[in-house]
Amino acid sequence: MNPSSCVLSRLTNWTASTYIPRSASGWLITSNAGRLRTSVDSSVAGRWAQDGCMWATTESVISADGTRILFHTLGDGPPLVILHGALVRVENYLPMAEMLAGDYRVVVVGRRDYAPSGNGSGPRTFARQVEDLGAVLELQGGPSFVFGHSAGGLVALEALAADIPNIRRFALYEAPLVFAGGPLRATLERARELVADDPGEAVVEFFKAILDQPVPEGMLGKMGAAMADRAAGLIADLECITAMDPDSGRWGAMNTPALLLAGTASDRYGPASMETLDAALPDSRFVSLPGLTHSPDDFTPVANILREFFQ
Repeated sequence: MNPSSCVLSRLTNWTASTYIPRSASGWLITSNAGRLRTSVDSSVAGRWAQDGCMWATTESVISADGTRILFHTLGDGPPLVILHGALVRVENYLPMAEMLAGDYRVVVVGRRDYAPSGNGSGPRTFARQVEDLGAVLELQGGPSFVFGHSAGGLVALEALAADIPNIRRFALYEAPLVFAGGPLRATLERARELVADDPGEAVVEFFKAILDQPVPEGMLGKMGAAMADRAAGLIADLECITAMDPDSGRWGAMNTPALLLAGTASDRYGPASMETLDAALPDSRFVSLPGLTHSPDDFTPVANILREFFQ
């Protein structure tokens, strides 16, 4: 099977769509439902698997306010939607997606205000990101599993509070609920002052506010420089978190099964947030993963427990 036919084998499963050739390796698709989607078999996302051709297709959907939301899809099976954390590139989750693609159709969503998705307009709240998630879920053809990492987990929580349909079960890794409301308001204001002239320093201000473990000298500056291109997304996330209602009792009547994950090597805010939610949710399971930090270098332990929980 060649790369083009591999991509087309997925496209032909979509009904009521018009396929317009875009290039030798990509297509422009306009659905009759009025949403615009694209699919491109990029060299970054596409890859061969031993059991055949496994490509991650890149698609997009137009959210309720007109913002274009891109997402990568690979594998086959029940849909599993992944929402990335603050300051993290969506492509960083493709290795974990590939681990799960033998059992699920994994959909890795690029949240608004992070490339390659579009930038939303203010004021920024998680309500808009809930609409984005709802638009992606609508395309999946039935109930989906949802996994949210860090700020992506807060989006999943707000989606459940808003009673968004099509969420079958959900899992969170260190969704920072303890920062909801006012705790990061001063950090947000300082980051806003810095972001135009020194986006890397805006990122550094954020890390200074949330980290409680010692960081080697000079490391924060290197982290800020490496993530400076995502500083605008960080500002948007901080605005959403600051506007979020911190009352965990909002989820007290929610019966959707939940898996709450935290690493034993994380800064305290991650595990503390999951403990707070575990006390509030009526159907939850809290698991500490040995040796993992807030942003694991290897998502294999996370993928393994997600596979167990979502099966």
